[in-house]
Amino acid sequence: MRSIETIPVVAALGWTLIHFLWQGAIAALLLAIFKAALKNHTANLRYLASCAALLVMLALPLVTFVSLSSGIAGTQFATPGAAPGIASLKSKPGAGSPLAGELIQATAPASKNLREVFSEFAPWLASLWLAGVVVLSLRMLGGWFYARRLNRHATGLLRDEWQHRFAELCRKIRVLRPVRILESALVQVPTVIGWMRPVVLIPASALAGLTPRQLEAVIAHELAHIRRYDYLVNLLQTAVEILLFYHPAVWWVSREIRQEREHCCDDVAVEVCGDALAYARALAEIEALRSIRPQLAMAADGGSLLARIERIIGSSPRRSEQTASWIAGAIVVAIVFGFAAAAQLFSPSTRANEPIAINETPRLPEAGGNPAANLSGVAAREIKPSGREAVKNETIGQDGDPAAGTPASEPQQSQGSGSSFIEEMAALGYAGLSVDDFIALKNYGVTPQFVRELKAQGYDKLSVGQLTRLKATGVSPQLIKELAAAGIKQPQVESLVRLQEHGVSPALIKELGELGYKDLSADQLTRVAGHGVTPQFVRDLQSAGYKDLAIDDVVRVHDHGVGAELIKAIRGQGYDGLTIDQVIRVSDHGIGPEFMREMNSAGFGRIPIDQLVRAHDHGVEPEVLRKIRAAGYSNAALDQLIGMRDHGVTPDYIESVRKAGYDNLSLDQLIRMKDHGVDAEFIRRAKSQGFQNLSLDQLIRLRDAGVLD
Repeated sequence: MRSIETIPVVAALGWTLIHFLWQGAIAALLLAIFKAALKNHTANLRYLASCAALLVMLALPLVTFVSLSSGIAGTQFATPGAAPGIASLKSKPGAGSPLAGELIQATAPASKNLREVFSEFAPWLASLWLAGVVVLSLRMLGGWFYARRLNRHATGLLRDEWQHRFAELCRKIRVLRPVRILESALVQVPTVIGWMRPVVLIPASALAGLTPRQLEAVIAHELAHIRRYDYLVNLLQTAVEILLFYHPAVWWVSREIRQEREHCCDDVAVEVCGDALAYARALAEIEALRSIRPQLAMAADGGSLLARIERIIGSSPRRSEQTASWIAGAIVVAIVFGFAAAAQLFSPSTRANEPIAINETPRLPEAGGNPAANLSGVAAREIKPSGREAVKNETIGQDGDPAAGTPASEPQQSQGSGSSFIEEMAALGYAGLSVDDFIALKNYGVTPQFVRELKAQGYDKLSVGQLTRLKATGVSPQLIKELAAAGIKQPQVESLVRLQEHGVSPALIKELGELGYKDLSADQLTRVAGHGVTPQFVRDLQSAGYKDLAIDDVVRVHDHGVGAELIKAIRGQGYDGLTIDQVIRVSDHGIGPEFMREMNSAGFGRIPIDQLVRAHDHGVEPEVLRKIRAAGYSNAALDQLIGMRDHGVTPDYIESVRKAGYDNLSLDQLIRMKDHGVDAEFIRRAKSQGFQNLSLDQLIRLRDAGVLD
């Protein structure tokens, strides 16, 4: 039975895995250079470049494997025998040296070269690689099953209002495939599942915690994923990660793809909602709702959320220098290691058994001399384990006496280390936090001083999530103090965040109080600011006569587009004392002062609001009404005239039947004639057939019977 080392395909696979170390590193390095050149271009271009790099990474090992398989087939892997090599070690004579002039010969087997070592271990590397692929494939399968579970357990459609908004967003983003939007209790952020029949899952917490504009922007982000087929690309990307899991550069390129993918969808969402700051605030809200999500789902919190927020609002994203250094170091090591392996692979095998001769050895110290004298100036490197401790550097003195050396400075905590931060946070009651918690606090800029100032304001035991949310949305202790001075006494963290996100400032609260709206709750204030109600708008309403409106009515008036100018114009047409509901109704139906003026000039005077709205809704034009009244129907009620308009009785129709011999008809008779299709042309045809002086009923019966057809 052949051993695994002698199977050509297995050996070729092992060598392929080794060669991909330097191949993948070069591909990643080229992508890094290319992205640096494209930093001022669109995210979509950088995304395409990253995808191309991942495809190249997939192609390189395939080409290498095919090439090596054809070369290794028929070649036996044999372990070369150990051929002894003799090396002469000559030392130069020196005064007082007992070894001077002696010839030392050493006989030792030649070391195996790098190629032979790799050839022995390559098959076992292939076995380890296969085990890793199996484990990651099972993980991917588990994610797929979990995504299907999320889809099956979605509760149902959202209310009609959101279904209409969703359809409008699909139209704007040009999503041509049918997409369902469902509410789910298992997800905490909006999520897309599937690509053939995609589903957008909306958590109940998002419906309650985000404003409609914010939720629309987040849904637009998910629809952008669907339009770009990102779910399918993510599946293929995951497959490449599984096959090439052992290479750090593959994970870096894959991370860049996901990051640029989110940037592309963010750009679409900002374009749709038209407000980058509102969308950034929506992302900050989502950060508080984050939870573990299956890998095969696309969600709005993907990528580095903090970097995305900074990019959207125009700040320069903070990058992790430690991560960048680690990636650069890994790439350099992989390139050097790969080229060394390639050189050994293609070097002549005879070099492995050549004797290694060392022609000259370093001169040994003279007898009686101090060996340390030749080591002067050599210092141990400073060691800083985990950034917490420093070990003294000791320098050996020039005069050969170790004690004469100058000791390094006393160990001290380096600036920027995390020990003081961790200790201060522990002293404030945040001991035993996880690594992720400390990273989140650092990334969002939560400092011990920030926590202390919050405690002074009465916020004693906030969670890490609450601290980061306050910091991310710009809620400072000073702002809390100013809000308290304005009358908002120690609101909940969620209320503080909403106040800040909706732009509720202490100045706004103070102005509203001066206008009579004191002691408003945080929810009322966020509603006022969220709907764009300003103190000036309230002032204008009061100057127009509406001084005692509840704040909810003020918001409702603003939402319906009713302004002080419209109210004054309506009053100018004689409509004084209208309730706010009547004013809103006039505005909703598009009735302006001009229509009121024309109806008045048509002889109808001050028509009640209900009739005015009905006339406008039925398309009644004041000029048409004037002509009808001039045709002899001056005493007609407005409801009758509206009925004539609905049945298509126009001034021209009235004039035509009069010329045909049917004048002095009532409005109801005219409507009846029109409904049965009796017009001037039909009357002329009836007369031409000898039907003279027919009554209205006879004309209608003749028309209904179709005798003249």
